[in-house]
Amino acid sequence: MEVTYRNKQNETLIIYGETVASMMRKKDLKNKQILFCGNQRYYDLYAEKLRQFIPKSSTHEWFITPNNRYCNTMENFQELISFLDRFSRQNETIFMGIGNEGVIELLGFTHHVANFQAELCFLPVSLRSFAQSLSFVDQIVSDKTLMTVMEIEEAPKSILFDHTLADQQKTGKMVDLLTLIRCGIVCDYPFLQSLYVNFPTREALLQHSFSAFSETLINYYQENSRQLRRFGKTFEKAFFQTENGSLLSNSMKTMFGLLFELAWNVTASDLHFNFKNFMIWLVRLGFPIMMPEGISLADYGQQVIALAQEKPLAGLVQVGEVGMNKIPTEKELLRTFEAYQKIVTEIRGE
Repeated sequence: MEVTYRNKQNETLIIYGETVASMMRKKDLKNKQILFCGNQRYYDLYAEKLRQFIPKSSTHEWFITPNNRYCNTMENFQELISFLDRFSRQNETIFMGIGNEGVIELLGFTHHVANFQAELCFLPVSLRSFAQSLSFVDQIVSDKTLMTVMEIEEAPKSILFDHTLADQQKTGKMVDLLTLIRCGIVCDYPFLQSLYVNFPTREALLQHSFSAFSETLINYYQENSRQLRRFGKTFEKAFFQTENGSLLSNSMKTMFGLLFELAWNVTASDLHFNFKNFMIWLVRLGFPIMMPEGISLADYGQQVIALAQEKPLAGLVQVGEVGMNKIPTEKELLRTFEAYQKIVTEIRGE
């Protein structure tokens, strides 16, 4: 299926509901020089398969990044800029990003700032990297703290999304579900309720295809990409500034960032939402809800406040509707963490 996706002043052609092979066969790759930018994992999986679609009249090179979420670092950006020296600026060029969110951001940023006329195309491999490609916002982060160094807006010419790649994942599929949960929290409470019905257990989640959600994700991001991109991000980034934050994987930082921003909204604004039932559902799906003992929530809360003072958070009027910008207070976060810990204790005791 093909749709024209419009976000702000930009538009992109999105092709989905087909395999990568089908979409690549339709793409005009004759007499081109092609840069593939991808995580090591996806180079290993797909380099040979993609090679067969490259005509003899074209050339291609791979720039390979680490597998971690934040591979869009200053170091990788500088290496990619140097890597571009091997490409002629006189030949037609295609930049193709295949991989996770970091790859999407790294290549999008590089395409924006490099003095290079090239077509930008993304091949996201998960719902979360598909969502990133729909945001049209790309960041470069610092090598150590992973805090934002530079940010631009850039629209790809096309996005080719093969949902079967996302369906093949296991742990990754759980993180993809967080992308859909975020849509429900920010945009549409009935949609969040439908996720609860459709994915009652971990088994149902792993067996169920995400193919039906491609169009849904496109629609939500077309209307609310800024709010969706930011919700949970400040609480996530605060873990990178907190002592022993490394005890959490990047995926767990994403999950707890989403959980704590929702918990703060529910607690501070007294929203009508059964947070305990929500947590019980996450436990049934296999999400870890206990924070490691080595992380001080008091220290973490201070980091959240510091980051929110630079970029205030969009508070929820109710679950499914964003309202005015807010900055959490120390008292609010203390109440939030106490309420969260109480719920975790109750769930463990049941």
